[in-house]
Amino acid sequence: MITKTDTTYSYDTIPNDPIGLQTFTLTNGLRLFLSVNKAEPRIHTNIAVRAGSKHDPAETTGLAHYMEHMLFKGTSRIGTLDWEKEKVLLEKISDLYELHRQTSDMDERRRIYGEIDRLSNEAAKLSAPGEYDKLAATIGAKGTNAYTWVEQTVYVNDIPSNELERWFYLESERFRMMALRLFHTELETVYEEFNISQDQDARKVNNAIRTALFPQHPYGTQTTIGSAEHLRNPSQKNIQGFFSTYYVPNNMGILLSGDFDPDEAVQYAEKYFGSYTPKPLPPFAVAPQPALQEKFHLQVYGQLTPYVDLAWRLEGAHSDDPLMLTLIDGLLHNGQAGLLDLHLNQQQKVLEAESWAWLYEDYSVFGLYGKPREGQMLEEVEQLMLGELDRLRRGEFPDWLLEGVIRDQQLSELQAFESNKGRISAMTQSFILGISWQRFVDRFEWFKNVTRDDIANFVRKRLGDNYVLIHKLQGDDPSVIKVEKPPITPVAIQRDALSDFARDFMQRPSPDLEPEFVDYKQAIQHTRLKNGLQLDYVRNRENELFRFDIILPAGKLHDLELSIAMLYFPYLGSGKYSAQQVQQELFRLGLKLDTQSKNEKTFITLRGLQESFEAGLKLLDHLLTDLQPDERALQNVVNDILQMRESAKRNRQVIVREALADYALYGEHSPFTYRIPREKLLALEAGQLTQKITSIRAQEHWLYYYGPAPISDVAELLEKHHLAPAVRQQPGPRIELVQRPTEENQVFFLDFPIVQTDIMLVSRGTPHFNLEEHVLRGWFNDYFGLGLSSVVFQEIRESKALAYSTYAIYGSPRREDQAHYLQAYVGTQPDKIGDALPALFQIINDMPVDRSQIERSRLSVLKQIASSRSTRKRIYWDYQLFKDRGFERDLDQDIYEKLSASSIDDLLQFQREYVQGSRFNIMVLGSRERVDMEYLRSFGPVRELTMQDVFGY
Repeated sequence: MITKTDTTYSYDTIPNDPIGLQTFTLTNGLRLFLSVNKAEPRIHTNIAVRAGSKHDPAETTGLAHYMEHMLFKGTSRIGTLDWEKEKVLLEKISDLYELHRQTSDMDERRRIYGEIDRLSNEAAKLSAPGEYDKLAATIGAKGTNAYTWVEQTVYVNDIPSNELERWFYLESERFRMMALRLFHTELETVYEEFNISQDQDARKVNNAIRTALFPQHPYGTQTTIGSAEHLRNPSQKNIQGFFSTYYVPNNMGILLSGDFDPDEAVQYAEKYFGSYTPKPLPPFAVAPQPALQEKFHLQVYGQLTPYVDLAWRLEGAHSDDPLMLTLIDGLLHNGQAGLLDLHLNQQQKVLEAESWAWLYEDYSVFGLYGKPREGQMLEEVEQLMLGELDRLRRGEFPDWLLEGVIRDQQLSELQAFESNKGRISAMTQSFILGISWQRFVDRFEWFKNVTRDDIANFVRKRLGDNYVLIHKLQGDDPSVIKVEKPPITPVAIQRDALSDFARDFMQRPSPDLEPEFVDYKQAIQHTRLKNGLQLDYVRNRENELFRFDIILPAGKLHDLELSIAMLYFPYLGSGKYSAQQVQQELFRLGLKLDTQSKNEKTFITLRGLQESFEAGLKLLDHLLTDLQPDERALQNVVNDILQMRESAKRNRQVIVREALADYALYGEHSPFTYRIPREKLLALEAGQLTQKITSIRAQEHWLYYYGPAPISDVAELLEKHHLAPAVRQQPGPRIELVQRPTEENQVFFLDFPIVQTDIMLVSRGTPHFNLEEHVLRGWFNDYFGLGLSSVVFQEIRESKALAYSTYAIYGSPRREDQAHYLQAYVGTQPDKIGDALPALFQIINDMPVDRSQIERSRLSVLKQIASSRSTRKRIYWDYQLFKDRGFERDLDQDIYEKLSASSIDDLLQFQREYVQGSRFNIMVLGSRERVDMEYLRSFGPVRELTMQDVFGY
């Protein structure tokens, strides 16, 4: 650990910077971006490399992304048990991959791959898999991950503030060199990721846009995931070449936001990264792209419902185009008063319309996205959106709208900068795109100098008929390519193995950090208004933003029509304002009004600038007093609901995460399927639903305010503008939906045309909230089912390469009368089910035990709790969750105290009592043509479900 000295570094700073960013450059070119935020004793970290898929060699695309995966495998010190022996095997494997690439004879290729497989298993015996993640967990890191895109690869951690030096030490070793160990099992994982992409409509559409807009640039000629052919023929030599070329200090940035001393951060950077050697970077030539003189039309097929995308190519990050696009995007679509919002969405002329923008270093892209209503042609949606763009072209928008867009951008930034992650995101974008932070901070001054004529001229000159038009059509995609797996032998996982580096790392001391728990009696104030309404209050001491909620203790399970009323509300006006004028007024005031009806509660939420709080209350009072029914708006809402219900049956995520997950717990009668039937939906009356909204204040409810105003001032304003009777109506009874016990294994199969197969195992546990289970579940999940070093990840993905995504969690209910549950998931190819399911059952029932790792998981959870703070913005909602579970205290304190006194045997007992021997509802989503149904029957009786079964309609 470095002892603080009197050394004070000279940082580059910007006047009036909202996050006080300090930048520093080491002598080797490594740049540091430092933003201090004392909200909690944690630090969000990014290590960003200015290299992505646009830098991939044309003959081995997907390389930058694949290399991102390999940076988790370790070095000649991390993850190795005997580097001198291991490196000999790894060099032989590398040479064999080159030979494999150059060989066309299929028999010879199979022989070579067989030798790769054999040597890989020999090398695996000399490795400690998942060691990087174990070391990150040792310091209490959260969110350990990475991502690759066209111009960047970014490595992410969120660490306790007392672990900054050990983090620097770990990362300096990680990026010192790259050992390509466990390469062929990780390649299997990337195959899975590629195959998953074949089922993703949005990714296929975006690839089509890039291909059309950038026919002579890597943005369009190669994808981040890479081509199927290149994935089948990887080159370890090219990967090492890429690493040595781009992973150099003068092409890297370390970005920190959180609770730390900048001088110490610089000292650590110099100590651990200062010896890195800079290298000249190869120039990247930006090829001029052929001009688009007219509309270029393409069709893309997929399972989701149809939509249309329009896209224009513009200049890149170093031009003013992205700044202008920010304003145009806001003028068209800001969720409230944009031209698309007011004239298309609010008037229900389309199901959905949005604008969007991509910002890259060399070029930028602007686009329009639209979903048709039932029976509407895509061509009509296109013309309607172009009509709103024409309004900009003619300058037909009020000056206040441009001012409102700029203010909305400032508000969004203010909210984002409340979190370390939001700050890091902006800092990373600045570094990757090569935009100076001065330019980033000054962009609002640039915005304020833009006039309506500037906008109109830009649209006339730059956003004409020179666009790519994509019709995303519903149907089977004939272009789908599946990368077949080569035969591999699962590698033996040495779960308890540790490198010498790891042992040393774990022994290095770090300062202690004491936890802090919320005293809700002190943090939340309560008062009663004159009419008896309860006001709950939390003071915002960070900025001038507020949030105000009307909360009804009734939701969809009490009144199905209430949920429809909340969807209908935004389309209504009053005798004074049309619905469009309501949205315009809110936007002018810097306010947002949201409505939501969940299963047990309903929320009307007003939020924005404190200076507009009273004006917002007046407007909300006016609406709840004088809301006018609109039969046409209701019928459009109903038609949209019916259309979205059908669309949901084509959405894989909705099917798996919502429909099948609820079916597994409840059967056919679940919260997901509990909805108003079609015939009753069509029979709803506008006046009836409007009255349901205006009578909300006459229903039992309470109020919540989070903001900078004193509670006395808030109460005084609510006495004037929230008029509720002293005697209020109690909510009706809640329908009881029973979570079914899982007494035997059953398989439920739903046929769906996808390349991959989703398998979810769900088992009901204790039928009510049990504090004992709750306090141990986080420890169990950390060791067993979540994270890169967990048992599930190591066995299913690292050892056997059976899935890209896999996890297992022991879950706690949100309410005290609901059940705990065990859920496991694996997304795999149909031909791997025979390996993946038995492997999953095996580790659930016979959990591999690494006592050292179990202890490290316990300490990791303790470190995370000790370094976490419930932000004032989140305090009230944490309290409500604990209250719904039957407690009015911070349950994190229970977890901390229990784990502090726990032994390894406590976790083993938890697994035996609550996990081992569990019976499951096994939910399978896949193509009947590809899945071996007979094999599924070996796990239990198989029932083939229909969409009607799981959706209830």
